Parts: sequence; structure tokens; C-alpha cells
Amino acid sequence: MNLTQAYKYCAKSTRQAGSSFYYGMRLLPPAKRMAMYTIYAWSRICDDAVDDFHGQTAEEHLQRAERIYLDAYEDGYASHPNPVVQALGDSVRRFHIPKEPFAGLLDGMRIDMEAVCFKTFAELERYCEYVAGTIGQMCVHIFGYRDPAAFQWARDMGIALQLTNILRDLKEDAKRGRVYLPLEEMGRVGYSVEDLVTSRTTPAFYALMNEQTRRAKAYYERARNLFPLVESDSLRCLRVLYLMYYEILNKIQSTGFNVFGERIHVSGSKKLQLVWGALWKASATV
Repeated sequence: MNLTQAYKYCAKSTRQAGSSFYYGMRLLPPAKRMAMYTIYAWSRICDDAVDDFHGQTAEEHLQRAERIYLDAYEDGYASHPNPVVQALGDSVRRFHIPKEPFAGLLDGMRIDMEAVCFKTFAELERYCEYVAGTIGQMCVHIFGYRDPAAFQWARDMGIALQLTNILRDLKEDAKRGRVYLPLEEMGRVGYSVEDLVTSRTTPAFYALMNEQTRRAKAYYERARNLFPLVESDSLRCLRVLYLMYYEILNKIQSTGFNVFGERIHVSGSKKLQLVWGALWKASATV
């Protein structure tokens, strides 16, 4: 398999995952687009390791993901039989992506291997930095940046997106033994882990969700500072990613926090509307 085929493999993997990220990535120039597909393909291997497997089997799959990114930094990456290694090896060199974000993401994935329970928001924030802030760092390298401050705002955007995911997936995560909402904050409003596991919508639940939504929106607000700091040919992608996840957060709120019912998502027509808006808007800022 040559490099072109390796990149096509990663693009297919990203498209088949059905992620909202795919719509934004399509707006990037070819080289940046293919690099983003590759990062996403690798991160999916990490996610699947802890979502689809347990115990030692999950650890073995994470070790495979670790080996992939380490092999991508080796001199022989171009002849490696794994297409993700080939594409990743080319991407990290083309866009000067360091190893640290890959290692950080794996640290976050290992947290998810056990029953998750965070006492404070500081602990949750650190987890979000591992699993999403690291992706933000990789994206900034691919997008190109005018100021190193872009990495701080990318971290905040990653946290905003991850907090949105957490609120959307409360029911699914609770079934897996993962309670991401800080126990201190749950206790303060009088909402228990048992309430969460049994999907109870009490007054305390609504108070808790309002608090979490306000916090997530504060991270989105800070993340707006990232827009003027990335290269212009990446702005439309960044804008679509931002708005799609902000739309999910707004839908969570507008449905009265009905996260225990049908999974909240952005409709296909809304995704297309956001993409066309990014294409036709003269200024690609939020």
C-alpha cells in the first residue's frame, strides 16, 4: 500500500464513522484534510479500544494504538504494512506534530478503562484535556497558527466539545459505569449517582444540568479567541466544528435536558446548512 492509498484508507474510516467532524474536515485544503482524517482514524482506534473491549483486551488494543503512533515517528514508517502508520508518519512530519498529544490522549483513554468517577471539576477538566485538548493541539498544528496562544484556546475548545459530549451521553456512559459529572456538584444540588443511573429527572437534575451547560458555554466563549489565530484556509472547518457542537449543546438545553430519551444530534439538513453557511459567509468567524 502506497501513501495515497494509506490516506484513502483513513478518509474512508473517518467517513464511515459518521462523525460531525467529517463535514468540517471536508472544507480544508487537500493536505490538511487528509491529515485530519488520519488523526481522526487513529483516535477512533483509541476510542474503540475502551468502548468495545474491557480489561486486558482493552489494554492490548490501546497498546496497539500506542505502537501505531510510535511507529509513525520511526524512519521506516513509509514502508510499514499498517496504512494508519504510513499516513500518520507523513502527517506528523508535514505539520510538525509532536508526540506529546498522542501520549496524552492515551492517558485519557486509560482512565476510561476503569469505572469513572470524578470528585471535582478540576479532575474532570484534566480528563477533558487528555481526551480532547490533545486533539485540539494536533488540529492547531494542522490548521497552522499565527500565535502560540492558539494552543490555549484550542484546549478550551476541546474541553467545550468534550463537556458537550458528556452531557449528551449521560445515559450511555452511566450504563458503562462512567460518571463524568463531578460528585461534589451532584451532591451540592442533591442528585445522586443512583439518580443518574436510573435516569431520574428531578429538580436537582435540572439544576445540575443548567450549571453544567453554563460552564460549557463559557468554554465555547473563550474558544472564540482561536479563530483569528489560525490560517485563513482552515477557518471554515473550524467554524463548522464549533457550530455543530454548539448546536448540540443548544438542543440539549432547548429540549429541557431530555438526554435520557433519544440521543440528541444535529440533523443532516442542519449540518448541510452549517457547511453552506461556512462556504458562503464572507468572514468565516463565529
